[in-house]
Amino acid sequence: MSKTLANGKTVETYPLTQAQRFMFFVYKQFGNNSPVLNIGSGYYWKDDFREDLLKEALEEAIARCDVMRLRFTLENVKGNMQVMQYLVDEPEVKVETFDFSDVPYEESYQTMKEWTKQLVPMFDCPLNTVRIIRLADGLNGMYLKFHHLAFDGYAAKAFISDTMAIYLAKKCGMPYPKPMRSYYDAMMDEFAYLDSDQRKADRAYWMQFFSNESEPIFNDYLIENNRLKKARKENPDQRYVSIYEGGHPESGTLIYELTKEESDEIMNLCASQELSVPCVLMLGLRTVLSAFNENQEDVSFKFMINRRGSLLAKKSYGNRWHFYTLRTIVPSDLTFRQAVEAVEDAQSAVFKHCNFDTLEMYQVKHMAMKAGAISSSGTNTYDSMTFSYHAPQDVPMESEEIRSTAVGVWYNNDFSAQNMYLTVKHRANDNGLEFIFEHQLCENAEDDLKILYPKMVKAILLGVRNPEITMGEILDQIKL
Repeated sequence: MSKTLANGKTVETYPLTQAQRFMFFVYKQFGNNSPVLNIGSGYYWKDDFREDLLKEALEEAIARCDVMRLRFTLENVKGNMQVMQYLVDEPEVKVETFDFSDVPYEESYQTMKEWTKQLVPMFDCPLNTVRIIRLADGLNGMYLKFHHLAFDGYAAKAFISDTMAIYLAKKCGMPYPKPMRSYYDAMMDEFAYLDSDQRKADRAYWMQFFSNESEPIFNDYLIENNRLKKARKENPDQRYVSIYEGGHPESGTLIYELTKEESDEIMNLCASQELSVPCVLMLGLRTVLSAFNENQEDVSFKFMINRRGSLLAKKSYGNRWHFYTLRTIVPSDLTFRQAVEAVEDAQSAVFKHCNFDTLEMYQVKHMAMKAGAISSSGTNTYDSMTFSYHAPQDVPMESEEIRSTAVGVWYNNDFSAQNMYLTVKHRANDNGLEFIFEHQLCENAEDDLKILYPKMVKAILLGVRNPEITMGEILDQIKL
């Protein structure tokens, strides 16, 4: 289809991709016109700062990023209003400078958090904000507010890395970075999948998988208010609960930082034993969920897959997040190492078919099981929460000394379409692990999370320090 712009130019319009469809669905169902599609982040460091060069670098990074030219519009498609997307000729993103150098850091943080919460008109206008920031104590850098249909967390970090590479090329004579890839080409690649034999094979796999699988069971992170236990007072055999109340998206955030030394223990074991870092972290999560639910061996939660297997996908920005259920069955007599391998096997099975549309996957699941459908009033589900791991992305810096001053910030918008979302990422300055729990306030989960986090870390470190310990022994040491 096509659209005539205000300047008289006609552009081609395209449907949303699979990942965009899911994000927009979540926004409409659970966002209630709240800023759930806003991503606010900042990257700051201490050096002999050249604001003029950073401004040039940001402007060049914007020009190299064709997703900055992305726009969304509403069109009548066969009698139904549908969200479409198109690309304009110019990004129309202006880089401004804000000086908070005389303001306490916490005050400037709250100001930028308020920026992140401000709603952006979605249709036929620029979507993203890029600003140069001067902070107290000699920190300087950039604030970014991105639209979630155009950027995911990986893409936001890629933009920061590209900007820094350009900045250092100008400031220090470092090599100028290679061009980014085309968002348009990546979008066409995603549309090609919809008519491919691979999509048919993926759908057949999921249909067979859910049809042949035994019914999972919900494992709550709430202790006193355990929802399955409440549901079983009326139906002793029930294995799912209803969550995601669309009218209450307000959220709070708890952030925990693991020490550099303990983070290195995890990373070093994974490197030496060829184990997956996210699988070790997910094993810790599913173990504490098991401990909260009478040592249940069958534990499920959603996990985020960033589908960037090709160079085109890695270098073309956009949103490629899909959310899938990870079901793990871990008997208590397995060793920690064996349990990690069991989680890796479960993850690998999903990875092979993870291009399949998340919304369609839920439909397939609901046809085969009692729960799994999504609605605006509530979701019957076996998954108590969502997990994502952000692998470290190399942001170039002038020196390791300057890198040690770097600060990466995520400005939570205080609204969440998911009841509980744990993100584990690496700190900018020392690569240590940071655990970010975003939880809907209506669940009153904060006290439970203050118990869950240390037990999760304890479970991980017990196994990292003794990979032959059994899961039963770990559960004994983290029991409530």
